[in-house]
Amino acid sequence: MRIAASFGSLLLGCLTVGAAAAADLPTAPSTYPALSSGPAAPEWNPWSGLYAGAGVTAWSGGHGKGGAGGEGYIGYDHAFANGVVVGVRAESGYGPFLWSTPRGFSQFTGTAYAGGEATVGYRMGQLTPYLLAGVDFARPTAFSGSSPLDAVNTVFSGPGAVQAVGTVGMGFTYQVAPNFAVGMEARMVRVNNPNSLLAPLPY
Repeated sequence: MRIAASFGSLLLGCLTVGAAAAADLPTAPSTYPALSSGPAAPEWNPWSGLYAGAGVTAWSGGHGKGGAGGEGYIGYDHAFANGVVVGVRAESGYGPFLWSTPRGFSQFTGTAYAGGEATVGYRMGQLTPYLLAGVDFARPTAFSGSSPLDAVNTVFSGPGAVQAVGTVGMGFTYQVAPNFAVGMEARMVRVNNPNSLLAPLPY
């Protein structure tokens, strides 16, 4: 009997101690703070980064030769938070002559050129108008069709004198899809020699 009574008292003591220990625990909050997924990833900007593309030039008129040409280019743009977009671009290609060449020369069908330029624009949603300025190295060529790489080879290793020309202009690009844009440019080219076969370049 004593053993049973003692055991019962011991059991009761254990239960009492257990109840006291539970009462000392803090009350669980009714709500818990939401778990954070960490800092938000920076928003992707389609106007910033490396890009490559191609362009087409065409001309016809009553006072000069007509023709078509094209170019390839690669560049890098950086878009600021205030909407300003600045960039640099390298390009090469072939352009047709706009006017008859001096002294009746006709063996040249166009001009191969290679150079670079800087651009500054302003992002307006999907549309970005911009200004550009740069320098091209150009050389007359008798080949009306040439790839951008062929144009570079012609400019820097072809026959005749190569000439540096300055160019300024304006244009716009329109973002059709996240990784695809179309645009148009208008350029004015400054040639040092007004009698050069390169005047004016077809931009």
